[in-house]
Amino acid sequence: MLRACVVAAAIVFVSFTPAVPAQATVRGESFAVQNNGPSPLPMGTIKGEQYRRLIIRNATIVSGRGTPGTNRGMPPEGPVDIVIENGRIADIVLMDAVNTAGNPKDHTRVTGDRIVDARGMYIIPGLVEMHAHLPPASSAYGARGLDYAYRLYLGHGVTVVRDAGTGAGLKLMTAQRAASDAHTLIAPRLVLCQRWPLPLRRWDVGNTPDRAREMVQQFKSSGADCIKISKSPGHYPDVMAAAADEGKKLGMSTMVDLKVSESDAVVASNAGVKSIEHWYGIPDAALSGSQNFPSDYNYWDELDRFRYAGLLWSEAERNPEKLSAVIDLMIRNGTNWDPTMAVYEDNRDVWRDVTLPVRETLMHPSDIAAGPDSTVHGAFKREWKTSDEVNWRRNFQIWQKWVKIFHDRGGLLTAGSDDPGIGAIKLIRELELMQEAGIHPIDIVRIATTNAYQTLGLTDHCGIRVGCAADIAIVNGNPIDNFKVMYGRGYGLYGIVPRDEQWKHGGVAWTIKDGVLFDAQGLLREAEWYVKQEKERLRGQTKAATSP
Repeated sequence: MLRACVVAAAIVFVSFTPAVPAQATVRGESFAVQNNGPSPLPMGTIKGEQYRRLIIRNATIVSGRGTPGTNRGMPPEGPVDIVIENGRIADIVLMDAVNTAGNPKDHTRVTGDRIVDARGMYIIPGLVEMHAHLPPASSAYGARGLDYAYRLYLGHGVTVVRDAGTGAGLKLMTAQRAASDAHTLIAPRLVLCQRWPLPLRRWDVGNTPDRAREMVQQFKSSGADCIKISKSPGHYPDVMAAAADEGKKLGMSTMVDLKVSESDAVVASNAGVKSIEHWYGIPDAALSGSQNFPSDYNYWDELDRFRYAGLLWSEAERNPEKLSAVIDLMIRNGTNWDPTMAVYEDNRDVWRDVTLPVRETLMHPSDIAAGPDSTVHGAFKREWKTSDEVNWRRNFQIWQKWVKIFHDRGGLLTAGSDDPGIGAIKLIRELELMQEAGIHPIDIVRIATTNAYQTLGLTDHCGIRVGCAADIAIVNGNPIDNFKVMYGRGYGLYGIVPRDEQWKHGGVAWTIKDGVLFDAQGLLREAEWYVKQEKERLRGQTKAATSP
């Protein structure tokens, strides 16, 4: 690990020279200068840099911390100077008027090898993406799809990504994880969950408790950090309990996507599952009998699945006492709930999804094609009615109500996107949807950072506190006032400021991972460059395919 090395100068991870100097000298001190601008940058332009002593000056911090045993977060504090040494927060120096009033005349302000001036900016812990689907090397995202995804994440202040399935394969992803940990790859920290079953079509593997234990052992030996159970024999209650138990013995947690299955949230929570994804299984556990499916319902017809999922919370809320008991059980068992609301939002408003402004420059062109495709998960809308959107709006209202209740009662809530393309952007949207649910933005920062660290067992990551790992997002604006300032390349102000001025506003200015400093907006300029290259590549393929 580079954090163990003491270096006098910046460690450069790529060979390109930035178009703008990475530093400026003022009164003998070296200040970091952002490589921001209106146009794309070739991928590989931006470098990560590590210093013996990195200083963040004039910061207002939202620590992501709070009272133990409660979900009460701490309000903003500032200005402060933050000292980072060897990948950790070494000191926080109060710079407010009261605390500096008694400074002697010869007092010298803390300094270091590099200084970031965060005046007017807010400092939060690095965000955690709790439900990613990183693209395989052979995916539609092109040869450098993973590098593109990593830049989107780091560019939005995300320093930890839990890959919910390792679609790229454990062999590749364990190597990527090691390179990220060693800071030889520009990427967030990777937590790899092996999805079960693989391949999806086969249910004759791990289909008994004993076989499930063997499968979990294989996951561990292959390098997986955790287990992801989707629709499979893993949803058989006895098999799920065996898998979760074997995982605990091996130091692996289990996350489940319960869908419509034999195991509901009560079964999963009692089985020792650590994380329940989305919301399936929670309202199901409050039903008196089966959901009111039509006689021709077919779970594997995704139009049926998602259409009637939009009615589930309404049916469950007919038994509020039972639903309340499900929530309390999850809290007693320490079960994490990761709702991933953003990925379902198109069900309540299709037009919002297909007109997202980020489609202009940050969304990969393979994600932009509209229309149903029965071979692609989630592309089920061969029809979608006003009634479907109305049902899903009501579904969201009830769902968000119970997310808020879970939080208010002390439940361990986290944030994830479940988006394989613009997961980083959808994660910011998830924060907005949590605020829509009625949760205070201060608490949402805690949910998306230290709650997730706790769930993942990242004990060195404990927010903005002396001694904690230096995973930090420096936001150009106040996210407690407006989470939109966290959207990169100024997209939070899309339609409000002139389009050619947008890049100057908002966004995460700097992302720090284990003390390594990244120019966040510069990384997003590289993502824009890759999107542009991919559009040209796909246009060329289309032209070649249609030429006589």
